[in-house]
Amino acid sequence: MLVLSACAFIVPASSVNYPSALYYSAIFLVFSGLLLLLIKPSQYTLSKLEKVMLVSWLFYPAVTALDLWFRVGWIWTEFQEPSRFLLVLPIYLMVRRVGFSQNALKWGVWFGAVAAGVWAFYQKQYLGVHRVSGGTSGLIAAFGNISLLLGVMSVAMFQPNWKVNPLFGLLAAVALLLGVYASLASGTKGGWIAMPLLCWVMVDLVDKPTYKKRFLVLFAFAFSALLVWYFVPFVQQRLSVIIPGITEYFFHGKVAEGSAGIRLALWHAALLIFIDNPLFGTGPGSYYIEKLPLVEAGLVPPEAGPHLGPHNQLLNSLFETGIVGAIMVYSIYASFLLLCRQHLQQNKALATSGVLMVVGYMDFGIAEVIWDINNAGVFFAVMMAMIAGKLSHDQAAANTTAGTKASV
Repeated sequence: MLVLSACAFIVPASSVNYPSALYYSAIFLVFSGLLLLLIKPSQYTLSKLEKVMLVSWLFYPAVTALDLWFRVGWIWTEFQEPSRFLLVLPIYLMVRRVGFSQNALKWGVWFGAVAAGVWAFYQKQYLGVHRVSGGTSGLIAAFGNISLLLGVMSVAMFQPNWKVNPLFGLLAAVALLLGVYASLASGTKGGWIAMPLLCWVMVDLVDKPTYKKRFLVLFAFAFSALLVWYFVPFVQQRLSVIIPGITEYFFHGKVAEGSAGIRLALWHAALLIFIDNPLFGTGPGSYYIEKLPLVEAGLVPPEAGPHLGPHNQLLNSLFETGIVGAIMVYSIYASFLLLCRQHLQQNKALATSGVLMVVGYMDFGIAEVIWDINNAGVFFAVMMAMIAGKLSHDQAAANTTAGTKASV
């Protein structure tokens, strides 16, 4: 349990600034889980929801492997993303059986958010970096999105503490502000899209969440966002091109300056490919080949480019494997979300953290194929397995205790 607790700290703490530690911890957890299953196998009494969740983890890599094998031939890089959900299965089973210290995960999340914000501040203010990124990762989207998640998850993880001692509330607020700052300094629009919904979910942390409280929080967020937009030229610059980009593309079919128009062109191409192949798509790695005729026919502007991906997780799954693909991807989100919701009364802090992670990633997926980014994909899969395993472990322990007391 001590080693698992150390990994529970390292995974979130290293996720943005030192992803190599994240990867090594993930590999260690996978092999430890497999070793435990081999040396000391155990019968697991899984709930229906757990079974659904684990089947969704198995179904995605299985269908992808068959699709690759029979349609385009084996391409390891295309199987890398779905394979993570197969690999984290032993992590889940190990954590469900052994457990770990939730405090270790809590402080790992807090440290990751603080480290991200401090590094972002140093890059922005002292190095003059226009869009900041992680210490050993040049992937700006992963840095900004995970930083934001670590910030909001810190508030959730410290919830039992800040209700008792205001000092912990201050610590959670520091992590939140630094995580949000890192997201803003990265200029990652996916994180900005997610912020309102994350605020909505965070109201679950209060004793009596109501719609009135949710709308008050949204109003406070909107007011804060307006102030940030007014006083921060960098944010103004990033946002000012969105509306012109959208209107130029929809009304004139042209790509204006900025990333908004290019993304619309890429989404348009993915949507057209899906419409022609709605059930099973055109296969992994086929986007560039299928997009070229659309550009040549003038259906998609040439700015879509030969080497740019669809930049949208839903559309990516739709064009690759059709409706089946979307069901595979979003069943993983949905089953984990339902599992977390099921445990809200038992462990509000950890369950809400899981909900925040799902909501965040689904929103991040609007602007990026978020699981394709290596440290973002590994972070999600490993954290999901650890959070789900810990929730199930605690529930099983509580059921055992209740059964013992009843028999006495």
